[in-house]
Amino acid sequence: MSDPGLGYLLRRVGLVEDRIRALVMHRRADDPAPDDPFRGLYLTEEVVDQLLAKPERPPSPDWEARQEVESAADDAISAGAVVRLRALAAGAGLTELDVELLIIALVPDLDSRFERLYGYLNDDVTRRRATVGLALALADVSADAFEAATAAR
Repeated sequence: MSDPGLGYLLRRVGLVEDRIRALVMHRRADDPAPDDPFRGLYLTEEVVDQLLAKPERPPSPDWEARQEVESAADDAISAGAVVRLRALAAGAGLTELDVELLIIALVPDLDSRFERLYGYLNDDVTRRRATVGLALALADVSADAFEAATAAR
């Protein structure tokens, strides 16, 4: 790809896509009624029991792949290329988590498939954008850790 900035963004989107795949597979493994045509409209006793049980943590992101993407961006910047997402992050004072959440929010605008996947992960086909909880899960941040970090600010 001739534009290192665009390549970096697309590789970061690809990492989010990989994480979405992992979360979908994780949800499918625990779904007591995967073929229910009225999914999200009511809760069975089995689903309520599952919701009350301690949830199994989804698999962690591929941090090695993330490091490869970041190293390639570092090399491009060292060679004089402009990586716009990195420049935006630096100029706006964004943290790594801020950038990850930005990409998670951006993904459905780049590829409409993700609107439906977010609806699936939200267990509500009308919620086609990442909720705060879904965005944190995709970023591999527990809601408890996020609350603690924001309270400390």
